[in-house]
Amino acid sequence: MEDRISRLKKVVQEAVPGVCPERALLWTAYFKNRANRQKPVAVQIAGAVSHVLKNKSIYIYPDEILAGNYTSRRVGGIIYPESHGISVLMEIFKFHKRRLNPLETTPAHRWKLFATIPFWLNRNIIRKAFPTIRQQLTFAVGQLTAREYQIYETGGISHLTPNHEKILAIGLEGFLKEIEAHEQAATAPEQRDFYQAARIAAGGLIAFAERYADLARKMAKNEADPVRKADLERIADACKRVPRHGANTFFEAVQAMLLTHISLFQESLGESLCVGRMDQILWPYYQKDLSEGRLTRDQAKEILGAFCVKLSETVPAYPEILAKTLGGLTSYQVVTTGGMDKNGEDATNELSYILLELMDELRMRQPNSHVRIHKNTPKAFYDKVVEVTTGKGSAPALYNDETIIATMQKAGYTLADARNYVAIGCVEPTSQGKTLGSTDAAIINMPLALELALNEGRRFGARRRTGAKTMAVLQMRTMADVTDAYRTQLRHQLGRLKNDLQAIEKAHAAFHPTPLTSMLIDGCLEKGKCSTSGGAVYNFSGIQGVGVSTVGDSLYAVEKMVFEDRAMGLAELVDHLKSGLSNEAVRTRLRRLEKFGNDHAEADRWTRFVMDDYADAMAEMGQTTRGGRYNAGLYSNTTHIHFANFVGALPNGRRQGEPFASGIAPENGMDRRGPTALVNSMNRLDFTRMANGINFNIKFNALNMKDDAGKNALGSIFRVYFDRGGMQVQANMLDPEMLMAARDNPSLHPHLLVRVSGYSAYFNDLSPEMKDEIIARSFVAA
Repeated sequence: MEDRISRLKKVVQEAVPGVCPERALLWTAYFKNRANRQKPVAVQIAGAVSHVLKNKSIYIYPDEILAGNYTSRRVGGIIYPESHGISVLMEIFKFHKRRLNPLETTPAHRWKLFATIPFWLNRNIIRKAFPTIRQQLTFAVGQLTAREYQIYETGGISHLTPNHEKILAIGLEGFLKEIEAHEQAATAPEQRDFYQAARIAAGGLIAFAERYADLARKMAKNEADPVRKADLERIADACKRVPRHGANTFFEAVQAMLLTHISLFQESLGESLCVGRMDQILWPYYQKDLSEGRLTRDQAKEILGAFCVKLSETVPAYPEILAKTLGGLTSYQVVTTGGMDKNGEDATNELSYILLELMDELRMRQPNSHVRIHKNTPKAFYDKVVEVTTGKGSAPALYNDETIIATMQKAGYTLADARNYVAIGCVEPTSQGKTLGSTDAAIINMPLALELALNEGRRFGARRRTGAKTMAVLQMRTMADVTDAYRTQLRHQLGRLKNDLQAIEKAHAAFHPTPLTSMLIDGCLEKGKCSTSGGAVYNFSGIQGVGVSTVGDSLYAVEKMVFEDRAMGLAELVDHLKSGLSNEAVRTRLRRLEKFGNDHAEADRWTRFVMDDYADAMAEMGQTTRGGRYNAGLYSNTTHIHFANFVGALPNGRRQGEPFASGIAPENGMDRRGPTALVNSMNRLDFTRMANGINFNIKFNALNMKDDAGKNALGSIFRVYFDRGGMQVQANMLDPEMLMAARDNPSLHPHLLVRVSGYSAYFNDLSPEMKDEIIARSFVAA
């Protein structure tokens, strides 16, 4: 790695993360102006975005060769008071001293931010979505406790990849010409408002870039070091040109992508904005510069390294509840490499290798690194992926093109668009530059549905019925009775979730359109419609199911204990569950039953049942308010720990509070027969029904991966899994002694990176519960 990039990495990793007040205060100032509030809503938002871009602090730090800062801090979080920001502002005096993921604030900023609360109390998204105070309070309390489900879309619809290829090709001037042509043909007032808003937002982004050009030029004039002076002059020249005009060089293309990316963060919650297939987007510029002698491989690597470090300069400013369910200062800015092109040919190129090298050498929180693999992936590239994966700590997540492309076609994508997919945020596949998938719209607690099914719609020990009224266990005579009750409870939960989610969807469309983002998504300019209202080519919402194998193993235990072995009656089993499985002999027997992940066909069949039923339930939900379908996904962030606190003991032998399985992996310690058995179990599942993606965590002891034999075995495991229809896999290469040392003495390994769910985090940023859960995840030997 270049020395410059090492220095930039060190500075960013050592920076104390904090809350940036600027966007919240500038946004508030704009909307406090009554004249601004009289404008059409889309124009209001565009004006606010432009106001932020023209007035927020800008910096070019020492050593930097790319310009652009998300916030006024070197590492900082943005507050969005109009969406979920009220809950953040209410905790502003706690951020700097909270136990989990503290964020530094200054006393002056705390008071200034706190003073904005009265203005936003009646103007935030929850107030807009729900007409009565009772509904608002019910929703807010439900989200702050997050027992049944959590609506992430409250914070914004940001899970997308914009069309960077287009902005690099034609620049914002090209967009403005397109807007003008559409505007002249527009007939509806809403269309004209949208085009006016897009034009204003584009102007704000142009002004943002020109501010950096002026700053760099000014700094260059005062710079004595000729090398640094040349760096600053190059930044100035690039920012004067892009993204206003199309990019001519590799450097201009990367600089334009960074400025565009940061600008979109100012419009709406940006932590899951993804830059997409950088190796494909930048390949023409790299080839041209290389052939004309303007660029070397090492120079390109340094530019990309600087870009990757930049992505770690943002952290989420979440309230405490989200810090629990999205632990580890999460950010999901994905860079996707490898895979096939729109024609089905291998698209791996030299930039794919460079980005893979950077993944290995940097190993920072960001970017979230995803690698696409298919049957014709070059052996050299695949071997390099395996080599990077066997390094200590977090490794890139791997995605199977054949399975994912087939899955996307079933969901409604064209073949060419499916082949050009990127995995958004954690694991969610969407077509690059054409999709508003809201892929992390919500997440649901599936084991809760089983508890409710075994107690007539009540939680164990509760008098109040919170679920649907279903059959009492004394009346249940068959497994069909049990599964019917479970299916009823799950659909009852999903029905409530849908009502809340659609209220939020409608509120975004009506009160927080995103003209800058929408301009960069295909379909919106053609229709004259914001992406929040269905303007994109593809419109979906993704809902994640949590605890699939937990439910599957529990249903297998009921079938085995009650209906096959007749070891006890169902009512007796439920009594044991209500007592918290206090009878250790009963609990031990339940834990020793076969579990998913051990190549046991009957146990695996029940996890397959739960997964398929979840896909069926999602299909029954109908369309989103944007006109797309709801897609099923299986990943958990850290809710498999949080949700577990609100579910009683279960028939698989799990006691209340013990974590569920993470993603679609087996429960901790339950895969006992090695990686081959685990992969065989995974391959019994039909992943083509999971259009919103899955995360499959598999953890290896790094000590077993030092030699070629270990690497070859790992490569074979992944190949078999993908050849048989696997969808996604992410490996943690961890030293158990190092993990325990880091838990007990955080200063020993301050930047130890681990895969949590579909994202990576520094081990030290995780909650104590999450650290223990990471340690408890099964080690398997390759």
